[in-house]
Amino acid sequence: MRTKIRICATIPHAQGLEHWGPVHEEMIAEIAHEGVEVTMVDLPDVSVTSVSSQHDADIVAAAHTQAALRAEAEGFDAVAMGCLMEPGVAAAREMLSIPVVGEAQAAMHMATLVARKFSFVGPNGGECAPKFDLARRYGFSDHLASVRGVEAASLSFAAEEEGLAELMIRKAELAIEEDGARAVIGYGSLSVIRAMRKALPVPVINPVTAGILVAEMIIRARLS
Repeated sequence: MRTKIRICATIPHAQGLEHWGPVHEEMIAEIAHEGVEVTMVDLPDVSVTSVSSQHDADIVAAAHTQAALRAEAEGFDAVAMGCLMEPGVAAAREMLSIPVVGEAQAAMHMATLVARKFSFVGPNGGECAPKFDLARRYGFSDHLASVRGVEAASLSFAAEEEGLAELMIRKAELAIEEDGARAVIGYGSLSVIRAMRKALPVPVINPVTAGILVAEMIIRARLS
């Protein structure tokens, strides 16, 4: 194993680096150290600028898998594939010889390390059913308490619009009080995640950094 681990972190839609790049850079900086190099890429050739439905996910899936294949060809040690709907992740795992980590799976694994029940809290849209499907696929159905959505678009989080932290905190409180969640998988910018961590009595998982950290762990544990 080389001294520095190289991880490719994908943002699976067009203009991903423009919209989400600064937000993700801030998150990555929080976990950065000299032993890991994280490179972000997006999908400039797809028509979708935000994955907020199964239709969007289906459109970007093949291009997302191809981005993972390019990362392996370019010598990356692992791919942390973004988006909680995990478009193209299963196909990438089938085709790549390096570790492929889906954001939702990594976040769910991390959540179950600290709690028996967890909830997703994020933008409202067509993302609820896929999260339940992913929880079933990965064996987390018994641990998923709920999927709670706020009335805001994904790109509103990328733009760091005001008031999002308060909306997320309120939905997370409902997940804790009504659904029995003892951990929350959050969404959005680092400022939103930090506000949730400060306000809530349970752990809040950042899915972006969860994917990168799990990818690093797999390499360091020599599990690939």
